[in-house]
Amino acid sequence: MIDDADLDWEDVRAFLATARCGSLTGAAQRLRLSPPTLGRRLKRLEEALGGPLFDRLPNRLELTVLGRSVLDSAAAMGDAAAAFARNADRLAATARPVRVTATTSVSAFLTLHLSDLLAETGADLTIISTRNALNLAQREADIALRMDRVPAEGDLVTRRLGRFGFTLYAKQDLRGDWSGRWDGAPVVGLPETRRRPSQSGWVDDTVQERGARVVARLSELPMRLDAARRGMGMTLLPCVLGDAEPVLVRVIDPPSALREDVHLLVHRGRRDAPAVAAVVDALVQLFRRHAEALAGE
Repeated sequence: MIDDADLDWEDVRAFLATARCGSLTGAAQRLRLSPPTLGRRLKRLEEALGGPLFDRLPNRLELTVLGRSVLDSAAAMGDAAAAFARNADRLAATARPVRVTATTSVSAFLTLHLSDLLAETGADLTIISTRNALNLAQREADIALRMDRVPAEGDLVTRRLGRFGFTLYAKQDLRGDWSGRWDGAPVVGLPETRRRPSQSGWVDDTVQERGARVVARLSELPMRLDAARRGMGMTLLPCVLGDAEPVLVRVIDPPSALREDVHLLVHRGRRDAPAVAAVVDALVQLFRRHAEALAGE
C-alpha cells in the first residue's frame, strides 16, 4: 500500500504533463524545467508506485498499463490543484487593493471620483498612472483602462467604457482671436513626435496652420494644466478636466480626431474575483454617468 506521504504533487504534475505532451522535451518546456529535473521527478514517482509509467519508444513515450491506470487520478489531482489556485487567487484579491492602470488623463478623471469608487466598491484601490501596457496575465495590474489600442492577444475580457474628448484650452484673459489665425499666440505643447495621428502631432500641425508658436513643451498633464491656469499659453487637455476649470475656456470645439475610445481590460481568470468584479461594475457606471462630459459634448 502506498502512503500518500510518499507522493509529491510536483512528481504527479511532471507525470501528467509528460502524458499530455507525449515527450520529455515538450513536458519540460511546459513546466519550465530542465529535462534532467523532469526525468528525476518521473523516476521518483515510478519508484513510489512500483513500476514504469512510460514505454520509451524511438520518437515518443507511451503509457504503460500502470501509467494508464493512474492517469485519471492524476488528472483529477491536476483539476483540483487548478481549482485551489483559482480560489486562493480570489481570496487573495480581497486582502489587497485592486490595481487599476490607466493613462494620466483617465487616472486624473478617476481621482476626481475616487470617493465614489471607494464607497460603491468597498474595495481599496491602487491607481497606476502610466503609458506602459502593464501585463494583466502576470498580475502587474488587475484592471487596465486603455485608449484605442487594445491588445489582440491574451486571455483578456474587454469592454468599451466610453469616449474621451480633448481640445485646446486657454486662460480667459489670454490675448487672442480664437475665431481665425492665432498669430503669435503662445502654446504649451506636448513632446515632439513624428507619429501621425497623435495628440502631439495634431497640436504641432494646428499651431503651424494657424500661425501660433510653441513656447514650451510639457510631457505630463498636470504640468500643462498648471501652465494653462497661469496664462502661459493654450494647451491640450481632456474636456472633462478643462471644462471644470473656471479660469479656462475652450479655444475650439473638440475635434473628432482627438476623441478616443476607452476600453476596460481584465484577465479572464481574475474577472470573477469579488473585489475586481465590484470595481469593474463601478467603473462601467462611472463612465456611463459622465459620458457627455467625458466626450466634451
